[in-house]
Amino acid sequence: MGERRNSALERIREIPLEMREDSPYKEVFRPLAFFFWDYFKAREEQAAQSLEADVLEGNTKLSTALSALLERYREELKDFLYPKAAKEINPYGDFFSILVFLSFGIILENKEEAQSRILELYLQIYLYSQSDEALERSRFQDIFYSHFYDYCRDFLEERYEEEEKDPFLYRNNILFFGWMPYYGSSPFFSKEYVESHQRDAAIFLGDRFLSHLYQAYEQQEKLWHKRKGKSRVQILEEQLKQRKDFKPENYCIEESQGLSFHAHQEKLWKSFLEKTKEARIDFEKMRERN
Repeated sequence: MGERRNSALERIREIPLEMREDSPYKEVFRPLAFFFWDYFKAREEQAAQSLEADVLEGNTKLSTALSALLERYREELKDFLYPKAAKEINPYGDFFSILVFLSFGIILENKEEAQSRILELYLQIYLYSQSDEALERSRFQDIFYSHFYDYCRDFLEERYEEEEKDPFLYRNNILFFGWMPYYGSSPFFSKEYVESHQRDAAIFLGDRFLSHLYQAYEQQEKLWHKRKGKSRVQILEEQLKQRKDFKPENYCIEESQGLSFHAHQEKLWKSFLEKTKEARIDFEKMRERN
């Protein structure tokens, strides 16, 4: 797996050198290529200096080096941080915005397999954007769709594994579209930033993907229940009762700085959240019971 990740990194290393001044979307792909290399360099330096293990393994505390790195590249990519604003200045800006969000999320991934997926998605989008064929929104959508669809079960398996170790560990929860959220705050990303991308990605991926995601969730939940004898939500509720200092954040549907969708898409999104409500903790009901 290290070979797969390193192979992708080596290809990414060539991108800033091969891009000309007139290369399409240089303002997106060049900074992201440098970001990946700076990130892995910083990670290696931290490991070599034996800094706090929980920063590298749990991602639960601020890392000065990574925070500074994110701040630098947020400034360089400020036009593509939010999908709504990005689409206003570029016809494919919302896709680039989601790519930027996923790319930044690599700092929350410790498995080489997960890191490789992000690097390879970047390469797919880059190669298509630089091709001679006329760009189409449907093709960008297909690339993202295939990525999420193909790795859907991997995302869920990883999330269940991590939640079993620490249910309150922050994750790059764009993968769960507000459906299996972390119930707290991120040391690196604001709630507004996360939500504006979760919602957009879920809606443009469409009903077929949401159905696939739900089927994968049902399978993982059955395996979890068979091993634990309880649902993951039941276990989370029990653990939350023991955390007197815990202040959860309920997920809410809001446009934030995301895109505006037509009525059918809004209905689809709300229907999915209603269908999957058993996958989330209802904090208001917990407060009422207590």
